Amino acid sequence: MADDMGWPEVVDAEVGVVIITATDCLHCIELQAALTEQPLNVPSHWIDKDEGGELFHRFPIFAAAIDVLPCVGIFAGGEAKTVVRAATPERIAEALDRV
Repeated sequence: MADDMGWPEVVDAEVGVVIITATDCLHCIELQAALTEQPLNVPSHWIDKDEGGELFHRFPIFAAAIDVLPCVGIFAGGEAKTVVRAATPERIAEALDRV
């Protein structure tokens, strides 16, 4: 899950996606495989839920949403726009279309 940008840069991008995962989450592994084959057209960053303390503090909406992984936050210009719980490539694309 290599990233070119850290989550602060993705959050501040025109549109960016932060993907919250866990090491033992099979759905997270499936999402990673799907997005490896067909990457998102916006900056993205993968972060384990156990390492997201600073992100969750800055955007508390994630603290309530990470009970169903993978959880995706869509940001625009430093603001949280929406959260996609139980994220799939299709659900992420739909949410990006609404931003």
